[in-house]
Amino acid sequence: MKHSNYCYFNGDLVHFQDIHLHVTDLLFQRGYGVFDFFRCRNGSFPWLEDYTERLFTSLELSCIEVNLDREQFTSVIHSLQEKNGLTNGAFKVIVSGGYADNLESVSGPANIVILNVLWEKPPEETFAKGVNLIRDEYVRPNPEVKTLYYFNRLKLQKKLKEYNAIDVLYYTDTISEASRANLFFVKEGSVYTPVSNILKGITRKQVLSLFGDIKVEDIDAERLYDFDEIFLTSSSNDVTPVVSVEGQKIGKGTPGPVTREIQAAFRAQGW
Repeated sequence: MKHSNYCYFNGDLVHFQDIHLHVTDLLFQRGYGVFDFFRCRNGSFPWLEDYTERLFTSLELSCIEVNLDREQFTSVIHSLQEKNGLTNGAFKVIVSGGYADNLESVSGPANIVILNVLWEKPPEETFAKGVNLIRDEYVRPNPEVKTLYYFNRLKLQKKLKEYNAIDVLYYTDTISEASRANLFFVKEGSVYTPVSNILKGITRKQVLSLFGDIKVEDIDAERLYDFDEIFLTSSSNDVTPVVSVEGQKIGKGTPGPVTREIQAAFRAQGW
């Protein structure tokens, strides 16, 4: 992603190159911080209230205090978009734990960075032909928090490249989520999505609202390859078909009719 001219940093709109964090920040020292990501589409912010609520929930569950309330945060987002003039862009909000004199415990306020980046939609081929996943037996710590801790995904980069995969499916006895997306499964026309050990995604929420008969329940990991279709939902990739997991086809190995229907319904909203 390419950054735009101005970003938000601890109360001010500044140039990207003027953002500086000291190495004593707990984000560097202990991996302590949260983030969120959302898009501006055609000059509007779909579901900004939902994204704002998720960010502040992550902050509260992480015990990170910030000097912005929800209304002030929303105002900053609109000011930043107006300053940069991007009608189609993305915002990444990063909140670190703050500086620590002893490199262990907070001794100063949280640092807040909001990047407004140029957004390039994934190639249409991604949505038309589907994507590949790998899998890993893992559950994210505190999955309801959108944390900056991505160690498990990053250590799997070699395997991701080996399978030409875009994401990692996490599971234990049950399937939970992908590292950057929620998961949906289709069997004989019925749609399922996991309920446990997940981040409740905003795109997931919209899909659930569009199709009220989706079954939200625990999904046995042994059923993975029995499904006819799988698709991902995320703020960056909307509704994306999955055609294989670690080289093994899902269904016929092509995007299925139910996924196509849900994909079309989501796009029909204008997003």
